[in-house]
Amino acid sequence: MNNIEKMLKNKKKELDKINAPDNLEYRLTKALEDKQIPKRNKSKLIRIIAASLVFLLIGYNFDALAFYGKKILGYDNVMNGAIKDLNEQGKGQIINKSYTFENDVSVKLDAIMIDDSQLLAFYTIKDPSGNAQDMIPQLSLKGLINEYSPEGGQGKSNDEGTMIKYIQSFETPYFFERTLDFKIHLFNENINEEGEISFKIDRDKAMGNTLKSSINKTIKIDREDIHFDSILASPTRTIIKGSIQNIFELAKDTISNERLRPDRIEIKLYANDEELQSQGGGSSTDLKGITFHKEYDPLPKDLKSLKLELVSFSGDNDVNEIIDINKEIKNKDFKIYNQNVLINNIEEKKGKTLITITTEEDVVISELYLLANEKKIELNRTTDGKHKKLKDGKILYTRTLEFEGVGENYKLDIRRMTYSKEYNKVIDIPID
Repeated sequence: MNNIEKMLKNKKKELDKINAPDNLEYRLTKALEDKQIPKRNKSKLIRIIAASLVFLLIGYNFDALAFYGKKILGYDNVMNGAIKDLNEQGKGQIINKSYTFENDVSVKLDAIMIDDSQLLAFYTIKDPSGNAQDMIPQLSLKGLINEYSPEGGQGKSNDEGTMIKYIQSFETPYFFERTLDFKIHLFNENINEEGEISFKIDRDKAMGNTLKSSINKTIKIDREDIHFDSILASPTRTIIKGSIQNIFELAKDTISNERLRPDRIEIKLYANDEELQSQGGGSSTDLKGITFHKEYDPLPKDLKSLKLELVSFSGDNDVNEIIDINKEIKNKDFKIYNQNVLINNIEEKKGKTLITITTEEDVVISELYLLANEKKIELNRTTDGKHKKLKDGKILYTRTLEFEGVGENYKLDIRRMTYSKEYNKVIDIPID
């Protein structure tokens, strides 16, 4: 709206500079004296002049108003840079339909933006009571034969809490979809109601993709191979998809109690040797095995090279190892998945066993028990200790494990451990 006001002000300044001829007033007065206009005709003339001025004003700025009618307004604080650029180009489809619930909360579907990687729904929640942040509904898109689930989103509320502007991502509808139902399920302690907003997809507004290619390359890590399957780049984002285990490998590790649960995969994507901003990602374990995806900003138009870097990988691993420990011996060390674990000392205090250990900072023993005289004792708590930075940049972390109970013979029953490791391996992605 600020741009429209600025445009109108500039046009006003241009009109203010226009001066009437010096004798215009005399000529008009003389003409009126020569020909008297009846009152009725004067009123009609005024209406005609007023209508003409309105027509000229609207006509003069018609292109600007039409352009702004194609833009999605009110979402500047929610859009990222790529979406803002597309909006400036008028790439969104205006919907402008709403549904009001029994508690006077309304949801308005303002617009959508669609390409081969996602459908973005721009919607507004209004709650006159000022609790809009507590009224986030469950959403889905219902098509002809399929229901499309939400993938992720972000929103921003006003200071009064009466309105939230939200952008929600959905998987891209099938190419044959023409009409979709925006399903809204609002529920809390005061309401449980479903509503829907139907709209037609303008396929002329769909933006397709800029790159769709198979990667089919693998990077070896400690326990598994990380396989990069494909890349899909569209005007709104870039998606890398890959896998860590197929269903047979997953089943084998599950049966043998050697499961790997990915925690964090840090992958950087470079286009023309410039790192693209990450937009998020995720992983899942299902009948396909362990798969993951990473999302980034759109690719540049003048794409010359594309590569990705596996920076680091963190996972929670089944261990199931029993380590004999002697309470009289200090600084006992051992390895689990090539990760050093140092037992600094063992102390008995007030009926409790305190075991101080040191590992690298990102190593977490996520499940363990103390076997005292073969009796299993659960971990009571971990007391924070201190960090020490080595010359090679590694950071060691020392902490104390507290168990409720004591004994003569001790063993550590380590079930699971999480650790992170840097790889910094790079592969090229074909762009032809």
